[in-house]
Amino acid sequence: MKILVLCDRNSAAIKGFALRAQVETALEQAGHTVQTVVLNQDEMKPCLGCFGCWVKTPGLCVITNDCATEISRIQMQSDAVVILSEIVYGGFSPDIKAFLDRDIPNISPSFAIYHGQMHHKMRYERFPDWVVLGYGDSTEEEREIFRALAGRNALNLRPPKHFCFTMQYADDCREAVSRLGRIFAAEVSE
Repeated sequence: MKILVLCDRNSAAIKGFALRAQVETALEQAGHTVQTVVLNQDEMKPCLGCFGCWVKTPGLCVITNDCATEISRIQMQSDAVVILSEIVYGGFSPDIKAFLDRDIPNISPSFAIYHGQMHHKMRYERFPDWVVLGYGDSTEEEREIFRALAGRNALNLRPPKHFCFTMQYADDCREAVSRLGRIFAAEVSE
């Protein structure tokens, strides 16, 4: 599998645990090709909310002079996406949020009923598997909100499989990386 790891700038080390490197190692040891992109909101133009990606240039952001469109393309060519995001008030970190805002060209502007609720239709036949790892000092309520947010995002994206883990301490990080490795090791053996 080709796996894209999207991470924020703070994900290198959490409480002395080398989170980013450990995630990469676990995925590579499971037999996958890994490409990591460290996102930086300062290097991405903010979404204009113009909906040009839906009506003027369907599937492509009208902003073309930064990295977001290329990362979006790589994402859609991947078999899985792993997101490493600091939990900020129950939401994604500014780096991850800036990219996700610019990633809306990958969904359709049209709507359909999905699991009994109104959601965007899929633009493409498939979306990569989606795994979200939320980390950092946070309350249980913030972690709960984060897990719910990741789940709601998955409903719109409709990946074949999606998982969300939250971590606060080094032991949590070790356990999440171990679970991640087991999930992707199972992909190879299926």
